Amino acid sequence: MTRRIRWAAAAIAAVTLAVFAAPASAQTQDTAVSHLREELAGGPPSSYALVAADGTVTTGAVGSDVTPQSPFLLGSLSKSFTALAVMQLVEAGKVGLDTPITAYLPWFRTAGSNDPITVRQLLNQTSGLPTEAGTVDLYEPETTLEQRVRALADVVPVSRPGTVFHYCNKNYATLGLMVEQVSGQGYADYLKAHVLAPLGMTRTFTTLADARREGLIEGSSVLFGLNVPIETPDFPGALPDGYLVSTAEDLSHYLTFQMTGAYRGTRPLSAESLRLMHSAAVPTGEDHAIDGIDHYGFGWGTGTLNGQPVVQHDGDLTRYHANLGYLPDRHVGLVVLTSRNPVLLDNGAPFHHTLAMLAGAPAPEIGNGFLLTYGVIDGLALLVLLAMVLATRRQVRRARKLPDLVRDKGFGRVAVRPLIGHLVAAAVLYAAVFVGVGMLSYGGWLPVDVAFQTLPDFTVLVLAGMAFLVVRGVTWFALASSRRRPAARPSRPARTPPARAVGDAHPVR
Repeated sequence: MTRRIRWAAAAIAAVTLAVFAAPASAQTQDTAVSHLREELAGGPPSSYALVAADGTVTTGAVGSDVTPQSPFLLGSLSKSFTALAVMQLVEAGKVGLDTPITAYLPWFRTAGSNDPITVRQLLNQTSGLPTEAGTVDLYEPETTLEQRVRALADVVPVSRPGTVFHYCNKNYATLGLMVEQVSGQGYADYLKAHVLAPLGMTRTFTTLADARREGLIEGSSVLFGLNVPIETPDFPGALPDGYLVSTAEDLSHYLTFQMTGAYRGTRPLSAESLRLMHSAAVPTGEDHAIDGIDHYGFGWGTGTLNGQPVVQHDGDLTRYHANLGYLPDRHVGLVVLTSRNPVLLDNGAPFHHTLAMLAGAPAPEIGNGFLLTYGVIDGLALLVLLAMVLATRRQVRRARKLPDLVRDKGFGRVAVRPLIGHLVAAAVLYAAVFVGVGMLSYGGWLPVDVAFQTLPDFTVLVLAGMAFLVVRGVTWFALASSRRRPAARPSRPARTPPARAVGDAHPVR
């Protein structure tokens, strides 16, 4: 009886596993791709690739002059390539996962304690380095890779190494520099020879100059609902953690290797190392740097999606967004690349919705969040403009009474105080946005040009508000000064000779 129960339980488990871990059907894949195209339609130039369980690849693109072979910047998807390079050196016996990074970069140090930071901790983002340390130089493309890593000597860790997850670009910049030191090759040269070439990624580039010659899709910012194309500067020093360039088609090769352990018979890394890279290494806790994950390790995030395990990572740059991931139990993967990355929108929504459908979730309704969001922004801009017009009109009306106001209340109260008040208000607005937001997001002052690149709409509104406050205060002061009447001097009474007594009129001599 017991044996029968065991056999029955095993049979039920097998059937359950077959049902819930079955590969996504061809019909499901077709429906998901159709939904993806519909959701991407009307948006920025984009490309995608879906890799199926049987090895078939479906690629496509949305937008004029865009193809699956068009290059896009990958942002933090670059980190998984760096992790792959590190693991190749580990398998070659040249790097130890639990060896301190100072064994390979002897000068490496931070401004905190002397607790050693290991290679594994850098891969798992548990070095203790704060997120802000990895963003302070993102808009300084002239900074070299070594300069970026050496700058950590001034950074105080926010936790002991190996204890807490903090997503920090500098972890992977450090690993990239270690690859150079250990291999004796430049990072780009190593990647081309040991990762890109074996996977047939012939249209993946390590410089923007090369990518532009091959049709790089230039990203754009959004200003009150309008696309503003802006050329992204090359940043060789950030290649290991954010500036690799690739195509949807090339990334389908990469995704095939990640899912199956090989690409056309080529195995750049062992199956054991791949399993380690895709395992749930450390919990992310309150750090929500990557959507849809709860653990991180070795350049990948892991979690669940509609009850299915998922391995994924995203990439964000000022004008690019990228997503790549796969469902291990459904044996299907997806990559989506886009050339616009407005801060106010969920740029990964098409990817996440489509991957959820591949995991068995129903198709979500497709709304137009772009029009809604920028309708609100444009409405806010109009309200600000209307407020400025009404305030200016009121100021013009009050200016007619300036002479009387100055006479009754005094020049200091009527003109000087408002000028100081307006200038202080403009300074407070500047500090709140460009210093306060900068400290929270970047760990330092946020330059105006950087703010314009990341959130141009909001930046324009803030600058317009500051300009209005300054101009209004100065104009009022100037009008008050020009219409100020000098105080009338009291008239001096005419001198009259002192009155004399009648008897004194003719004094006796």
